[in-house]
Amino acid sequence: MALSERLNEKRTQMKENRMEKDLDRAEQEKLELKTENRTLRDEVERGADERDHLVDLLDKMERAVAKKGKKSHRGRNVTFLGLGGLAAWAFGTQSGREKVARLKERAMSDPTMRAYSSQATDIAQQTKGAASDIARQTKDAAKDIAQQTKGAASDIAQQSKDSASDIAQESKDSARDIGHQARGTS
Repeated sequence: MALSERLNEKRTQMKENRMEKDLDRAEQEKLELKTENRTLRDEVERGADERDHLVDLLDKMERAVAKKGKKSHRGRNVTFLGLGGLAAWAFGTQSGREKVARLKERAMSDPTMRAYSSQATDIAQQTKGAASDIARQTKDAAKDIAQQTKGAASDIAQQSKDSASDIAQESKDSARDIGHQARGTS
């Protein structure tokens, strides 16, 4: 009876020691994952801030264009008829077509029109680039976190399996030692 009690106490003590070591390792890995998660979250927030800044720039540009583009609503019918007549002249006669071509060249060479066109192109490229960067970073961060979590879980499972195997082996060894001692004393 005393032999089996000593064996059980030794086995329990070994299990507790192994479990404490595994818990300490798991706690350390948890802290490392939290730190990495916090870093990734900060990167995503920076990307969101950049996106918000670009959206604000777009809004400002739209307001500026809308402000310059406002027209009076008086005389719509007269304007419509006048534009209709102008279009008929411009596209119906040789001199009208020449005049339209000159006006088109003049408008395209106007610095204000070029500036608006350039700004619109730049903002569209920046927005597209920022959106794709944010999407890529978010995808990469999610993939990394999933991989790390899977790896950590696999490591913990393997460590637990190894610990159980070690405890079983140590229990066998202790039981054998206690059996030898018991046989030697009797």
